[in-house]
Amino acid sequence: MGLTLLEKAIDGDKKALKELMIRNSEYIYKLAFLHTKYEEDAKSIMRRSVLYINENIYKLSKHDNFDKYIIKVTIKHINEYLEEMGMVEQDNNKDYIDENGYIDIFKGIDLLDVHSKNVVVLIYFYNMSYKEVGDMLNMNESTVKLYLRNSLKFMKDNIKGDFEDDK
Repeated sequence: MGLTLLEKAIDGDKKALKELMIRNSEYIYKLAFLHTKYEEDAKSIMRRSVLYINENIYKLSKHDNFDKYIIKVTIKHINEYLEEMGMVEQDNNKDYIDENGYIDIFKGIDLLDVHSKNVVVLIYFYNMSYKEVGDMLNMNESTVKLYLRNSLKFMKDNIKGDFEDDK
């Protein structure tokens, strides 16, 4: 039985690693873009994440979940990048309200600190469960729920308009 693409990459096969990165680059980019909202920032984070994975893939075992690994690596680099660049706050609350008077989660996450933003993005944009998010961010489920609840409340309190907690 042949080795999987991940096993080949872990064993040092550069072609296998390149194929893994090609298959997952859009996923990494989207995760970064949801946090930054800027193409160049997302590309920069993606480059950092891919470089890190290229240099550290050998540390994985064939039993590790590669999808979880790339999410953890990308979030680590997103957090570092946002710290380096500083968080940009916007004052115009009407920019966060959609045409129906509801908070636009995509825009509203800009109001959140980086840890809350991670939770909201993984739950609302990647449809992960509380347990999966907890595994990604090294939190227990109740902490994830608390971050989500506090994030939604914070957005509601800081943006005028109707708000529905549909999660």
